[in-house]
Parts: sequence; C-alpha cells; structure tokens
Amino acid sequence: MRNSVKKVFLIVSLLIFGCTKEAPEKNPPPVDGVQVPIGFGAGIINTRAPIISVSGVPSTQIDGIQLLRAEAAKKSTPVWTSTSSVTATASFFTTGTFTAYPTQYYPGSKNTYAHFTAYYPGVNENSVVTTLSNGVATFTITGQEDIISAPSASAQGNQNPIPVALTFAHKLAQVQIYIKAANAGAISAWGNITAVKATSPTVLTLNVTSQTLAQHATTPVVADLSTGKSPQALTTEFASFGTILVFPGALTIKVTSANVPEQIVTITPSITTVSGQSHRIDLTFTATATSFSATLTDWVTGTPGTITIE
Repeated sequence: MRNSVKKVFLIVSLLIFGCTKEAPEKNPPPVDGVQVPIGFGAGIINTRAPIISVSGVPSTQIDGIQLLRAEAAKKSTPVWTSTSSVTATASFFTTGTFTAYPTQYYPGSKNTYAHFTAYYPGVNENSVVTTLSNGVATFTITGQEDIISAPSASAQGNQNPIPVALTFAHKLAQVQIYIKAANAGAISAWGNITAVKATSPTVLTLNVTSQTLAQHATTPVVADLSTGKSPQALTTEFASFGTILVFPGALTIKVTSANVPEQIVTITPSITTVSGQSHRIDLTFTATATSFSATLTDWVTGTPGTITIE
C-alpha cells in the first residue's frame, strides 16, 4: 500500500507595505497619522492535491485567495453575516511570501481590532464559479480543485502589532485512483480504461463564521466528477489514473473502458470520504469478472480497507 504524506505550508511572518485602496472609514489612520501595515504570518495550509508544496512552500504560485475583513471592539467577536464582498485577495508565492492586495492597515484605535477570514478558490479560479453573500461563499466544483478556508484571526491593535495568523483547513476529500490488470487476459478483455468517476454534490456553501461546508440547500446538484485523464492502457502494475476532489461522504465509483460500458463499482464495505483526507482506491481488473481490489488510505495515518466486486 502506498501512503500519502500530509504536507504543510508554513507561512513565515512578513510585513506587507503599500497604499490602501479602501475607504478611509474602513481603515482610519492611527492617531499619529502614520498607517501601520498588517502582516500575515505564522499560519498553516494543510495541502492536498492539486495544491502541492516543496519544502513548505507551494510548487506553483497560488493566486486568488479571498480575504474578508471585519472590525470589532477589543475582546469582541466579529460579525460576518453581513459580509457580501471580498476586502482583498492574496497570493502565496513559491518563495514562501504571502501577500495581500491591497495592503491592509491596522485600525486607528488601539481598542479596535481588525479580523480576517479567508478562503480559496476565488471567483473563477480554476474554472470554479464562486459567489459571496451574507457571510456565505458558494462554490460550484469540477472535481479538480481544492477548497481551503481559514477561520477568523485578528490583527491586535497598532501598538506592538501581532501579525494575523491564518490557519487553513481542507474542506474536500481527495480520491486517488490507481488501476492495473490481474493478467494479460484482463488487458485484452477490458481494453483501455477511458473514465473513472466519483459521484459528488457539486454546488457547495461555506459558512465563513462556522467554517462549515455543506451541500447547497435550495439548489442541490449531484454529478459524476471525472479524473479527467485520457484513455490509458492497463498493465499488470498499478498506475495512477488521476485524482478527484469530492464533497465528504459516501463514495460511489463508476468505471468505463473501451470494451465495457460504464458500470457502478459497488464498494463492500462502503467507504465514507472524510474532509482533509486522501482515499486511495486500487482497481484491479480481471478477465472473468468485474472484480476490483481497493485499499483505503487515510491521508495522515493510512488506515486500510478492501473492496471486492464480483
């Protein structure tokens, strides 16, 4: 069995300088007239494909992280339920730098804290349709993008400022698909594998206050999400057939080959995918029956499971 390894991005502390584009009433200058930029640092992004890290930084630049801002009195809780617009966007560079645009500044009063929450992807990032209304972000996923979000974190005053520490968590589950033939006869019987799909809700809502991801209540949509791989020949060794990011829950897999029409893979015992975990499915094709062997690997601990389909 192959175990996946949990990787993390460590966002190092930094100060972000520049001119703000926000209205003065949202970001009043400090009493002495000098604006103090807010630093974003010491946060964590627990990565799952397609977000990949190398030595703690992204191997590909991540753009379009959405930052929301709310101000509240010291020791008070920010209110996000009226938030319907994004305050700033952020990029996480391959150098490890995390930068917000426009630059955010501390409130003028030391008794007022600026609070931030964040999520990714943003509007039309990776072809994902995203909207924000009254503290709820809506995503329409395709199976090839991650959804990460960070609960509210504060920028504590402008005297001896403490950087904002955003801690991102993954809201979807990853399904890794591996395929192989039991023998040469299976290769002839099945031909090329043309599609592997997982059934999942695709219109999802994220409550930025509770950080809960849910299926859209009024317009639920369930669809078969594909790995997006081109037809691939079977061999007698396991080979990757791509990954699918799905809404956590019961898992249904569908398989199609050049010689066999689409069929549902009945998983026994059933597998329930979990947010922030990667579930590896090994599909073994035989010449005499629709038989599959699978292992379920927790993203962190590698808990195994088996699947046999006759």
